[in-house]
Amino acid sequence: MRIVYVFPQLARLAGTERIFIDKMNYLADHFGYDVYALTYEQGQAPVAYKMSEKVTHVDLAIPLWKLYRYNRVKRLFLHSRLVKQLYKKFEDFVFNTHPDILIATPYHEIILDMIIRCPYSVVRIIESHLNKRFSVDNDPIIRGNFFRRIMERYRMHRIEHYVSHFDILVALNQTDAEDWSKFVKTKVICNMVHLNEEAVSDLHEKKVIFVGRYTMQKGIPDLFKVWQLVYSRHPDWHLYLYGEVDEDYDYACREAQHLGKNIHVNKSTNRIFEKYRESSIFVLTSIYEPFGLVMPEAMSCGLPVVAFDCPYGPANVISDGEDGFLIKKRDIQSFANHLCLLIEDEKLRLQMGKKAIASSQKYAADNIMPEWKDLFESLINEL
Repeated sequence: MRIVYVFPQLARLAGTERIFIDKMNYLADHFGYDVYALTYEQGQAPVAYKMSEKVTHVDLAIPLWKLYRYNRVKRLFLHSRLVKQLYKKFEDFVFNTHPDILIATPYHEIILDMIIRCPYSVVRIIESHLNKRFSVDNDPIIRGNFFRRIMERYRMHRIEHYVSHFDILVALNQTDAEDWSKFVKTKVICNMVHLNEEAVSDLHEKKVIFVGRYTMQKGIPDLFKVWQLVYSRHPDWHLYLYGEVDEDYDYACREAQHLGKNIHVNKSTNRIFEKYRESSIFVLTSIYEPFGLVMPEAMSCGLPVVAFDCPYGPANVISDGEDGFLIKKRDIQSFANHLCLLIEDEKLRLQMGKKAIASSQKYAADNIMPEWKDLFESLINEL
């Protein structure tokens, strides 16, 4: 079986990139599939995470991102020309490679259009890694801006049209699957998670860790509010943040420096499991989270989790009171109190950490990837 995953690039140290690369590696290494990672604006940037030698990476070398250096008129002219080149290169790639399956995510319209225009017999799959309803109705950046909300609704209407031409959409949770089911056949498959394979944390370090992009979605302002309450009771503990630089990175740096309460803001690292093992508690303050792979990652290192019970990921991962705490209604004080409880009660921390390791195993690749194998084979048989 020949499978092609299509992306603009795989250069970011971020969760989606890690998931897809791990998945492609597994499909090639364990199932023996002929797997391609097809990009078009990777350029000379290295692939963010280690890719198996059995996965073939092909870059079509159409750097659309460079258009932002030109004025609007020239940008429109060059964009049209480059997109035509991209479509031609993509069609030539498909003609020469003869894939059985093409896979994309739903929010890159050029990729969606290329795939549905492809004139060859092939299974077309969408993987949704962002809850559909939050992209318009609940994203705080868009919700507060009337013009952006109208534009986003129009963009979503176009995406719905593209997605309706695919064979199936695979979602991370039932709510997202139901939202997309009006337009396409859907199925829920949880993310496989690259779990810790080394010794776990002894939970003795006075370190709390947060991992996630520096964006409004991740609730970093609320994290700092929580930490001010925690620091007032435990000034010997430290908060470490790791994440891809995004729109809130400068804010996080400034606020950490202003507060001066043992807050350490760091950029992404490909040694994140080492950072988990150096910590004792994991925190997640997202406003919404379709899955939240950082939770089972941290749990596999033995860390209990404190998270806001946001839609929809945390409640699917954490068993409240057993391997972590789910905080209702974005209650800052309650979050701080439960975090302090884990800081103060070492026995509870160790007990929850042990259960967290067991809970994380349901997301192991050997448990998740056979579901993908069954899906691929069933769709191929329907061709």
